[in-house]
Amino acid sequence: MKYRHAIAWGLLALAAAARADVKVNFVNPDKFIDIKDNTGFADKDVLTQIEAHLVAQAQKFLPGQDVTINVTDIDLAGNVEPFGHSVQWVRVMRRVTLPAITLNYEVSQAGQVVRKGDARLRDMNYQDGVNSYFSGEPLRYEKHMIDRWFQDEFGTKVAAASPR
Repeated sequence: MKYRHAIAWGLLALAAAARADVKVNFVNPDKFIDIKDNTGFADKDVLTQIEAHLVAQAQKFLPGQDVTINVTDIDLAGNVEPFGHSVQWVRVMRRVTLPAITLNYEVSQAGQVVRKGDARLRDMNYQDGVNSYFSGEPLRYEKHMIDRWFQDEFGTKVAAASPR
């Protein structure tokens, strides 16, 4: 029984050590191209959802590393436009209204910067292809774009190809 307890505490300590310290900063969010909700007004909850998704992906791909992500612009898929006789606002998806996120990042381990860069995430084919998120999922196109960027930037193929 003592050994099981010690093993459980050891695994818990390893899991805590592997958790990345991830910070997401939104730089001048009032100037972002688009974070509007379906009423046509800025929706700060969009930032909360994007932050949570960036944190989850950073913890998945960069365990045990400290990550700082500065988001400098967001343009959600589609445009919020007035629609119908009662002038309700709806997000209309068109091929030319693609999602985009501009950011810079820094990855540190043991206090040393191991990687940093700037990125402009865009998904020119966001309406085509396979999206692992359900159609009712909020920010499904943006989450898919973020997932793909993390895979391309920090996935195992990239890590294996990096010089040591």
